[in-house]
Amino acid sequence: MDYLIAGMLKEIADRIREAERILSERGYDYERVEPREFFDYLTGPTATGDKTTLREVLDSRYLMVHELVEMSELKKRGIPLRKDTVTTFHPAVYEVHMTAFDFELSLARDEGDRGWVEQRVRLVDSWLEDELMPPHLARVCRRLKEKFS
Repeated sequence: MDYLIAGMLKEIADRIREAERILSERGYDYERVEPREFFDYLTGPTATGDKTTLREVLDSRYLMVHELVEMSELKKRGIPLRKDTVTTFHPAVYEVHMTAFDFELSLARDEGDRGWVEQRVRLVDSWLEDELMPPHLARVCRRLKEKFS
């Protein structure tokens, strides 16, 4: 079992390095995320029952960038990356998710990946219906939808 986790952590480290290059090229002020932090954060429980898997994130450069921005923003606030981060610090997680989403879709738009942008922007309506989302973020959601539609 330990060898499986070691292999997964190596793959995560490789994907983090690739995404870090993108963040650096775009001038993002990045707080380093360790592979174990990344693993724990993405495999912990969520308040909303989010179904995005670790594999889906690792296989998508846009999702990798999104998650690293999200995690980096949490670290900038002094929030630890653990299995319980999403449920323990959920208002802050919602806020940094919006920052990460903006960064992700800006990257995809700049690369001409209109299909990705259209697919992802459709998620915003479900966020507006999320009872757990802090009310002040509804305006942010609408602004993001308008920006990328």
